[in-house]
Amino acid sequence: MLKKIILYFHQKLWRTLFLVCAGVLFAVTLSSIINIESVNLLKQKVALPLQVIYAALIGFIAPGPRYILYPILIKLYEFGINLGVIVALISGHVLIEPSTVLVEAGFFGYRFPIKRFVVSFIVTFLAGMVSSVLGSYVW
Repeated sequence: MLKKIILYFHQKLWRTLFLVCAGVLFAVTLSSIINIESVNLLKQKVALPLQVIYAALIGFIAPGPRYILYPILIKLYEFGINLGVIVALISGHVLIEPSTVLVEAGFFGYRFPIKRFVVSFIVTFLAGMVSSVLGSYVW
């Protein structure tokens, strides 16, 4: 019995470590593609509130666990992306997960995920804007 439990744990551990490593490798590879010129162009051409909106929407649809976003966000932060954009991306990823929409609609009706999306979007936008203002004073 104990041998079965240890074997099961061992199998799950290696599968989980493989997925974590694959996610981090993907994020590090993607962050290495981001260059300073494209980030500067984004900062010049797109107003900050619109950057926060884009970050919130990207956070909403970003697949996978949150830890794979961090290498990308660190690179963007090093290139001078506003802290509010980073907060909006993380908050959006935490508040809305696309895979839960169907489950919520099945349990609570189709209006529930729509209302939750709207409320989450407003909260994420406000968090990003407040962070961008406070970030200039704190950091």
